[in-house]
Amino acid sequence: MSNDDLPTTIMIGKYATMTFLRNEAYLTRIETIPSGNTRGDTLSVPPHWHETHDEFLRIVQGRIEALIGSTTRIYVPEDGEIRIPKGTVHGFRTFEGEHVIFEERTEPMDEEKELFFRNALEGDKMTTNLFQAMLVSYHGDVRPAFPGHILWLEKAFVTIIGHLLAPLLGYKLRYTTLKKQN
Repeated sequence: MSNDDLPTTIMIGKYATMTFLRNEAYLTRIETIPSGNTRGDTLSVPPHWHETHDEFLRIVQGRIEALIGSTTRIYVPEDGEIRIPKGTVHGFRTFEGEHVIFEERTEPMDEEKELFFRNALEGDKMTTNLFQAMLVSYHGDVRPAFPGHILWLEKAFVTIIGHLLAPLLGYKLRYTTLKKQN
């Protein structure tokens, strides 16, 4: 399967899409679609961190409330590019009824973010199966941030469940590469 066979835009919830931007400065464009009734049309990403990547966000339209390190604030397009250094806990949410567009990229740039999202999504929502989620997180450089942010515990949790137990129980990644597979 080549990446030309995969859809460029996917649903990542009932009211949000993700477009994979290939050969551009940013890797993904996320857009929330206001539902009209403002109930449940937000996008929320729980606190997490990355071991090997810096992450960069750029708000194109609307606003998001983001936790970066110990600071929570609202970001808008005028804030420009927002850098989240590797190892920094971060998470965010959009606001009900608001049309939001933002873009993400990583440094170093590679296909890992796209692989993470394609593996994490089941239908149009993130997997809720702990073993599958930790398997995808282990391979996608995503580590959950627990209360107190005990680094070794968060790494051990993902490694034990995602790298050791999940494969032992038969869980597999749907995609291991976006390049043509033989």
